Amino acid sequence: MRTDTAEKVLEKLATSDKVTIVIERQSDGKMRVTSGSWDGEKVILRDQVLEVRNVDGRLHIAPKPRHHDEWHPYVPPYDP
Repeated sequence: MRTDTAEKVLEKLATSDKVTIVIERQSDGKMRVTSGSWDGEKVILRDQVLEVRNVDGRLHIAPKPRHHDEWHPYVPPYDP
């Protein structure tokens, strides 16, 4: 795993020991994310991912640009 590259976080949503997240899929490929840890709802676009990391025992939640790496190779979408 490469640790020398800094990945861009679009917006920090929460840093907490405990968080409950509700994710709703929308018809246009977006996700609507709500939680008691932040005000209102956030929309994650089609070209973004919602990342949840455990860093030193705390959860870090943020949307990031979507890209494929060596751990998650690209798989084309199945559309018959």
